[in-house]
Amino acid sequence: MTTDSFQPRRALAAVVLFGIAIGAATYALFRLAHLSFGLPQLAVLAFWTILSAALQIWQEGGLISDPKGFMFRFMVGLVAKLMVALAAVAAILVLLPRDRAVPLALLLTGLYLAFLAFSTVRLSSRSRNAPRP
Repeated sequence: MTTDSFQPRRALAAVVLFGIAIGAATYALFRLAHLSFGLPQLAVLAFWTILSAALQIWQEGGLISDPKGFMFRFMVGLVAKLMVALAAVAAILVLLPRDRAVPLALLLTGLYLAFLAFSTVRLSSRSRNAPRP
């Protein structure tokens, strides 16, 4: 990976493709469980896809421009996702009726874990293959 080899489009494409795949799996799971899949579920999926894409591009860019600061960006990304997930789950559980809140909070938590695993594996792989000064 050279200085000019970082292409934000590749990071964006990877996250979007993962979002599509996990969205299809989520839709299938909801259909099998006879749960409704609508706008709130799509909003949660889009939210995690957009947040993960923004963080992924920022973190991978740091791997090239500031290899020593990459670990800081990596940890900030983990903490940011955790704090956003906690706040969102709390808001869902407080603001929505229980019959709607629990499935949506479980979806948000499951997608949080899926996107967290994806970004951790991708960033770990990219950092291992990064050139050393």
